[in-house]
Amino acid sequence: MFTHRTDLTSLPLSREQVVAIIESINTPFVAVEGRTNQQAKAFIVGVRNPSGQFSIFIYLHLLEDRACVIWCCDPPEIPMNAYHQFEVEALQFVESMGFMVDNLHFRNLPPDQQEAMLTALPLTHTNLAAFARQSAGGEAGADGQEPLDLSPLEEGVIELQEEAAPEAPAGPVLPPEARAKLARLLGSF
Repeated sequence: MFTHRTDLTSLPLSREQVVAIIESINTPFVAVEGRTNQQAKAFIVGVRNPSGQFSIFIYLHLLEDRACVIWCCDPPEIPMNAYHQFEVEALQFVESMGFMVDNLHFRNLPPDQQEAMLTALPLTHTNLAAFARQSAGGEAGADGQEPLDLSPLEEGVIELQEEAAPEAPAGPVLPPEARAKLARLLGSF
């Protein structure tokens, strides 16, 4: 069971608290109460609380409104032995809205990549409009690569000459006895 948390506008997480992040790989149109039907991205975030208990959040990033809607497991803190059950319920919840999800294997990443991931995802950002501008800006892509420079070349264009491909050997690829076996096999169908 999950409860809508209208009091949350982000998830103030530290890298050490995050148990798991599961991200949608698609952006279906969803209808959320009080909002227009729009594309969204879903995240399921497992968190270890200072109390030693766990919480699971469902975070919808509404792309048009540049806002989020957050649900939390009910009760808000659960013991370790109930974590898997609540994670399965969270998966069913987001899949029922049309999301397909993938586990980002957050805990398997080195600490610097974990920090980079938390910065690159909208989860911890309170101003999603600024986050969208930052993400759309000239920053490196999700794979860490710089964006391609697609500006026109001014000079120094070098024309490349294509080399002819080597000729394929003439004749059959299979020896005659292998072709005969293949013909018998195919003829038996």
